[in-house]
Amino acid sequence: MTASYINLDLTLYVSFSLPMFKKDGDCWVKVYGYGAGTRVCVNKNLKCHGNACSNQFLNYITGLWIDKERKLEELDGLAREVAEELVKEFYCLSVSASPWDTFEILTSTFLSRNTDFHKNTVKWVKAFLRKLADPKRASVNQVTQAAVSVYREFGSYQLLQFIEVLNNLLAITHIAPTVTPDTTRRSLLKVKYLGPKVADSFILHSGLDMSRAPVDVHYMRFLKRSGLLDNEHIQPRKSYCITYDCSTCPALQRCVYAYTTRLFKSLNGFTQTAAYVMDKLQVRRCEDVDRSKLKTQLGAVVTNF
Repeated sequence: MTASYINLDLTLYVSFSLPMFKKDGDCWVKVYGYGAGTRVCVNKNLKCHGNACSNQFLNYITGLWIDKERKLEELDGLAREVAEELVKEFYCLSVSASPWDTFEILTSTFLSRNTDFHKNTVKWVKAFLRKLADPKRASVNQVTQAAVSVYREFGSYQLLQFIEVLNNLLAITHIAPTVTPDTTRRSLLKVKYLGPKVADSFILHSGLDMSRAPVDVHYMRFLKRSGLLDNEHIQPRKSYCITYDCSTCPALQRCVYAYTTRLFKSLNGFTQTAAYVMDKLQVRRCEDVDRSKLKTQLGAVVTNF
C-alpha cells in the first residue's frame, strides 16, 4: 500500500486511539484492543505485520477512511476554499479511528475532559487497559475493579466520575455500532458529566461519522480567523442537544456544531483536527511540523506499556 505521504506520528498524536499504541522505531504497535500486536510502519510504503492487517484496518488507523480529495467535491463557497487549503497544506494528516474499539475510544474521550490529554489522559487510559486483558470479555465487576485501582493510583476526579458512570458507558459502546450516530449522541448526552465535545469526539474517532467534529476552543479560533464565524455563534449546549433534534433546535442557526456540520459536511472531522494541530503545535502546514520534536513528545507519552 503506497502512502508515504502519511505522517502517522502526527495523525496518532491527535487521535483518541493513541493510548492503545506504542512507538517502536519507525513503526507503531497496537498494544491494546482489536488487532493487539499488529505493527504498522510508514517509510517509502505503508507496511503492516500482524493478524489484523487488512485494507480496512489500515484505512482507519492511518485516516485514509476519509477520502479528503473526493469529499472536497461536496463543498462550495468560502467553506470549500478554506477546506481546500487545509487539504493541500495538511496532506500528511488525517483522523485515525477504530470502529472495533468503541469502549477504549469512549474511555479515552471521557477521561480527556478538563486535563492535558498527552500528559494525563494517555497515562490513565494505558494504566486502565493494562489491568484488563480484554475489556470485551471482562465482566462489569472486573472492569470496575480495574478503574478503581487506577483511581487509587492517580486520584483524579475524572477517574472517579468514570467509575460512577461506567455501566452507562459500557452499555452505549455495545450498541453504538448498530444504531445511528444521532441515537448514539443522544444516549451519550444523557450520561452524567458527558457533554457534546466528548460525544462528538467519540463518534468521530470511533469511525462512526466523519462529519462530526468536537467544538473546542481551537476550532472556534480557526473558524473566526477564517472569517466563517461571528460573535453570534455559540457552542453546542447539552440541555438543548438532549431536548431537541438539530432540525428543531431553537439554537440551530447559532450553534457552531450544526453550522460546521452543514458547512464542511464529510470534511468536518478533518477540518477540526487540522485546526487543532495548527493551534496546538503552532504550524501552518505539514512541512512546519518538527518531526524530531514530535517524536520526542510521543516518546514521553507512549512508554511504560
